[in-house]
Amino acid sequence: MTTPAAQRRASARVSVIVPTHNRWDEARVSLACLLKSDYADFEIVLVEDGCTDGTAEKCRAEFPAVRVLHGDGELWWSGAINLGVTDALTRGAELIVWLNDDNRVEPATVSSLVESHRRNGARSIACSRVRAPGTGEGEWLGAPPAWHPEHASWSAPDLAGVKDLPIRHPPGGQGVLIPADAFREVGLVDARAFPHYWADHDFHYRAMRAGYRYFIATEAMVWNRPNEERPQASKIFDSWRGAWWFMTDRRSPMNIPTVRRLLKRHLPPREYRGVFYPIFFRHVAWLSYGWLTTKPLLHKPISAVKRGILHKRAPGAPTR
Repeated sequence: MTTPAAQRRASARVSVIVPTHNRWDEARVSLACLLKSDYADFEIVLVEDGCTDGTAEKCRAEFPAVRVLHGDGELWWSGAINLGVTDALTRGAELIVWLNDDNRVEPATVSSLVESHRRNGARSIACSRVRAPGTGEGEWLGAPPAWHPEHASWSAPDLAGVKDLPIRHPPGGQGVLIPADAFREVGLVDARAFPHYWADHDFHYRAMRAGYRYFIATEAMVWNRPNEERPQASKIFDSWRGAWWFMTDRRSPMNIPTVRRLLKRHLPPREYRGVFYPIFFRHVAWLSYGWLTTKPLLHKPISAVKRGILHKRAPGAPTR
């Protein structure tokens, strides 16, 4: 028997987009959690980007209700999201949720996002609270990106008695509910400029500029399972190739070309220069220092040079 609450929640058709690439063990858990949702009228769209681990076949066998879309292995996150969103729009979805394949939702997460959107109006976007156990990172509650000038001074808000928390900074792509009309107005994710990382932030900044208001639905929770470290990440200090991977590869969240495009697009010129160049030089210095620490033969002469510099600069230092 359908309860009045379920009938009320079924008033908006929701499509949940889950991109994945050769991570069936992760995606399987994410889908199983979604299927326990108490929201009645929603579909799950799994976008498998050229998976070779049997993702499509295993999904159809275990979760026949899940709609599976196929990529060629070159979609990455942005292309996969765009494929899923386009499909959802053509199938009449009114609300679209972005979710990663390593996210786990609670039964009330989808319904809480929908209800938050309903409370705040057609030009609102609802975001989940995000927790990542085992990472040492606190819960995401609207914090600005690490590069943002306000990041150091930001403090977590008090959620006591708050159902919808207004936020000014972009939420990423983990449990975010976006009205279909926002994509028609703002456009899809910019997969060309941001094929993988920072594409979600770029979209959110564009939506904010178009007048969409962002809220954290405090009753919507997403649990994020930390990704395993990529092999390249453990070798960034070994050689220039490792450093180059960290600074330029699209698999690296801090690849400089993508970060530069994001900041240049969304910050005034003076603020862009004040943010981007310190990021760039900090990373160069960090990589250089990391490389030097792997070279024991250089420790002694570097220490000697450092002592010499400090000796010369010390006030009142005796001369020889």
